[in-house]
Amino acid sequence: MSRFPGFIVLVLTAVVACASARVPSPAPTTPLAPAVAALPEPPRPPDPDLNRPPPRKLLDIDWAQVALTDDVAALALWRRIAPTGVDWEDKLQEIPAAAARPLAIAVLHGGNLLCTRPATGDCAPPIYDVAAPADTAGFDDPCLRRLLALWAIDQLDDADLPAVKDALLAIAALPPPESQLVAAAIHAVPETDHDARLAMLAAAWRAGQRELVGSAIGALDEPHLFAAVRQHHIDSALEVLSAEGHRAVYLAAVGDEALGTRSRTAAIGDLAAVSDKLAPELVAALVGAVASKDCGVAAAAARALDRHGDHRFVPRRPRTASTARLMRAMCVLASYEALLGNDEGSLVPGYVPARGLERITITYDALSEDDSDGDGDPHTTHTAELVPRAEAVLPELEDLVRAMQHCTGLICVSEDHEFRFVWKPIGGEVVLARIEMADRPPCPPSKS
Repeated sequence: MSRFPGFIVLVLTAVVACASARVPSPAPTTPLAPAVAALPEPPRPPDPDLNRPPPRKLLDIDWAQVALTDDVAALALWRRIAPTGVDWEDKLQEIPAAAARPLAIAVLHGGNLLCTRPATGDCAPPIYDVAAPADTAGFDDPCLRRLLALWAIDQLDDADLPAVKDALLAIAALPPPESQLVAAAIHAVPETDHDARLAMLAAAWRAGQRELVGSAIGALDEPHLFAAVRQHHIDSALEVLSAEGHRAVYLAAVGDEALGTRSRTAAIGDLAAVSDKLAPELVAALVGAVASKDCGVAAAAARALDRHGDHRFVPRRPRTASTARLMRAMCVLASYEALLGNDEGSLVPGYVPARGLERITITYDALSEDDSDGDGDPHTTHTAELVPRAEAVLPELEDLVRAMQHCTGLICVSEDHEFRFVWKPIGGEVVLARIEMADRPPCPPSKS
């Protein structure tokens, strides 16, 4: 029999009680609520972007009954279509493909596409954009017609080009600010058809589309580039060629009075730079160019000869009383002076009397209210100085060169200045006694 029966019983009882105290009582449970069925979503209205109603038809034409046998029939149908500045795009979208090409050819044949005329006059504001058609513009309105012509060109294929050749040439001859339609007409002709492309570019060049032609001329092959320079006098075609590789074309360009000053003087510079010694045929071309009616070309030719040792044509005051010859000499002198380096002396002293050159400057101030010089105009101020002969130079040289291209008698005009030359007989010779340079008043503000 155990010696500690009571003690064991007490220990066991304590252990059981302790374990019971450590076990947490289960949390009371909450009865679950019965499940509620989800309510159906209310019907949504149809998405207007995905369920657009069919567009309303603007044209009440039974296209199956349309017979477009010639331009007369096509133009009659255009009258039924009756496009306006408001709805022309929507109406064009309703024209089926079978009718589009004859309608396109008819509108191109009809012409009347000059919407915005170029600006004219000294104070005319520049025009850069073609006007949009008015909402009320109809089929006979040129601003709407040009938009129809753009659409028409897109409808053509190569087989249609013979039928619209003359119409496309007429479009190419439209002057700036029109450019979009001209470009479309040019690019309608395949690049491989160099004859037709050149004809289009020549028409555009004559119309003043210089930038547009310059961007497209490089696609021509060499024979057509030669023709562009020699026959059509397109300056930008010469820029695609080179003096070394196309010497004959460059030599001809030097004497071509129909080419621009910049191209001809560039040709002179490029040819003269090919070798240190001028070849006989280049000397002949330069001597001929000295007599060019273009003062810039004459000066460039004389300068090239002078730099290669031939000093015969350096500008000198002519011994004459002829105003025309004196002004011609001054024109060449101005362009020649612009070619001189900073370390080279001016040639102007050889044109003025020993006492010096009178120089009158007339400045313009639109805001001035003080007639300080007493000339009766508060906006102008006169200043006069006698420049010593050895220090005489031409005033505002770059602007004077531009002005010399626009002379009437003894007065030459640029956008900014008016230059007046006074020649006087002194000591048995006619010399340049005075130059007057006047600011031109600004153009009045546009009323638009």
